[in-house]
Amino acid sequence: MVAMKTITWVKLILIAWITFSVTAVSIAAEWGTVMYAHQNTLIREKRSVKSRIKGRLAENQAVKADFFKNGWYAVFSLTEKKRKESKALGYVYKMRLSADRPKSVETIPENKKQEDVSAESNQDLDVDVKNISFNIANNDNEKESIFIEFNRFYTPAISSIEGNEPRIVLDLENVSSFKKEWAMINVGGKYIKRIRSSMDPKTRKARIVLDLEPFKDYFIQPHFGKKENIYSLEVSADVNK
Repeated sequence: MVAMKTITWVKLILIAWITFSVTAVSIAAEWGTVMYAHQNTLIREKRSVKSRIKGRLAENQAVKADFFKNGWYAVFSLTEKKRKESKALGYVYKMRLSADRPKSVETIPENKKQEDVSAESNQDLDVDVKNISFNIANNDNEKESIFIEFNRFYTPAISSIEGNEPRIVLDLENVSSFKKEWAMINVGGKYIKRIRSSMDPKTRKARIVLDLEPFKDYFIQPHFGKKENIYSLEVSADVNK
């Protein structure tokens, strides 16, 4: 009897698009490197996007970063004196931190909750989705991409749904505009079958779903072009599977 594969899953490998220069910043104390958070930065309990969210960092908030492993930093309060990983606030993916000191860095009180700071700094920031487009693979290109143009720097929250109908889900908040024509886009690619989008005007939340071909494992690589304010998501199959 030949066994049939009935369940597939999507493997996400989020590859950072920012290369950090550790020589551009001084050491805060005897250990660790001072780094600055991007907007909407989450602190995770473990080195995984699937782990529990422990807190948030405000845009440009400074932290000590150390114990780098598998693309993740353990982050600490600037006042932390002991170099022990158990003292960390949690873990932040490297693409959410920068070693370059911003021109204007807001001083954040140590006794202020991270969740409160994040809410105050982002509650009035709207994001305008200006365009959604895609590029499908051909014989010479084994990668497919979706492009989302925003009015400012913005990175959606990304997750995956496994099973016989694998999907990549992008969630957006504080959305100010979203076109109805993006509700269903039939891509017909090797990997991306269609793009489905919707927005709840009451909550101002939008969701973009990439329906994928089943029975494949995928590599997912996000990128943000700051000059054009274009977020792209590149999808390719794991040829080793």
